Amino acid sequence: MSFDFSLKGKVAWVTGGSYGIGLGIASDFASNGAKIAFIDINQELVDKGINAYKEKDIESKGYVCDVTDEEAVQNCVKQISKDLGTVDILVNNAGIIKRVPMIEMKVSDFRKVIDIDLTAPFIVSKAVIPGMIEKGHGKIINICSMMSELGRETVSAYAAAKGELKMLTRNICSEYGG
Repeated sequence: MSFDFSLKGKVAWVTGGSYGIGLGIASDFASNGAKIAFIDINQELVDKGINAYKEKDIESKGYVCDVTDEEAVQNCVKQISKDLGTVDILVNNAGIIKRVPMIEMKVSDFRKVIDIDLTAPFIVSKAVIPGMIEKGHGKIINICSMMSELGRETVSAYAAAKGELKMLTRNICSEYGG
């Protein structure tokens, strides 16, 4: 039995797609025909990503965008749509972790993890859902963690964000999924 998995003509957008898991996911999508857009927080990381994709012989479009800035994300979606087309697949991969015992963690550091690991996927998903509705299809993949179930010492903010991200994912599916 053969399995045909084609993403030909689909636009896949991966946040934090310059390296690591994001680069791996986008590379697999590209090998199945998807057009790749990725973002990262600064030009140095975007350039690193562009070079990594070129080494894999993958065409990609990289953009500098702060995933916690709603206006910047909306503008990025407009630019991706102009450059590649409406986003068909979103992978919310950008994230951070701060390994600090809870009682020693500054509230500002806790909030930063929550902003990047939870609020950003809300912002980015919110930005692409209207285009997906208009097209009549789309996929949103939120990268969670076993910490969303287990928790662990020194990662209170990360575990909280990933647990909440899992529920956000279920809510997006409940509101807009099929």
